[in-house]
Amino acid sequence: MIDQFGRNIEYLRLSITDKCNMKCIYCNPDGKLCTPPESFQLSVDDIERTVKAMVRVGIKKVRITGGEPTVRPDLIDIVAKIAAIQGIEDISMTTNGLRLPQLAVQLKHAGLHRLNISLDSLDPVKFEEITGGGKLSSVLEGIDLALSIGLTPIKINTVLIRGINDNEIDGLIDLAKDRPIDVRFIELMPIGPYGESNKSSILTSDEVLAKRPQLTLLQRDDKGAPAVYYGIEGYQGRIGFISPISHEFCGDCNRIRVTADGKIRPCLGHNGEVDILPFFALAEAEFDAKIADIIFHKPRGHHFNTGFNSKRNMNRIGG
Repeated sequence: MIDQFGRNIEYLRLSITDKCNMKCIYCNPDGKLCTPPESFQLSVDDIERTVKAMVRVGIKKVRITGGEPTVRPDLIDIVAKIAAIQGIEDISMTTNGLRLPQLAVQLKHAGLHRLNISLDSLDPVKFEEITGGGKLSSVLEGIDLALSIGLTPIKINTVLIRGINDNEIDGLIDLAKDRPIDVRFIELMPIGPYGESNKSSILTSDEVLAKRPQLTLLQRDDKGAPAVYYGIEGYQGRIGFISPISHEFCGDCNRIRVTADGKIRPCLGHNGEVDILPFFALAEAEFDAKIADIIFHKPRGHHFNTGFNSKRNMNRIGG
């Protein structure tokens, strides 16, 4: 579907839970924000109906997010329902990877195509500190399993924080040397208390690139995707940079978000939301018209550089 600024909106980021089994310092350090009332979660039927309406107005790709989607007990059923919807070309999921050793095979069989896995450190002690108790060994085991069963391409997402994990950049880059993995570095965003109060900890993509001349810019094959990719001679994978602060990419944005409590959030860096729960009482045509109108009025761009304060933490937006 084409929005008011001529962008083709075809990518849904669907949060299925606010809950998480980690307490990352930049998202939810005390864990309190990941214990919302269960009654706010969309049911499997609600999710199926929402995605079907999205597909009818032009959505072709769905990314399942959270919180942490693997903590939801009916995740496999949700993936299977979405996979069965005619018109969906790609189903992916963003996860912290802790439960992949137990779930990867089931997810593949249910119809999931690929994974984005959050990984902010390769040091077990630092990883535990950043995530509030996460076990690095479980995530690395999950990555290897996902590769072996074809949940690919795998994209590793690393939020760079000056003074915390910026000394691990080259080690993370090397994950792409012998495996077909895309390692992507994400600028810390001013969302939530940590991001809003630690703007000096933002490490820009330009700073990282300036010290690594071995990275060669690759031709961009998907302008709607947020990452700009670089290659290194002899490496199987690519290195990506997602730079919402230093290099705004709103003009090519093709995404719409649905939160776990049933709100459409057209822009990550904008507080505008529309509650879709009342839409479930509408007939199909009316439901579709409401969704289409929201997408059409997607804002031109984010407000990160104008003193923006998000009303939601990242875990309650869906990434």
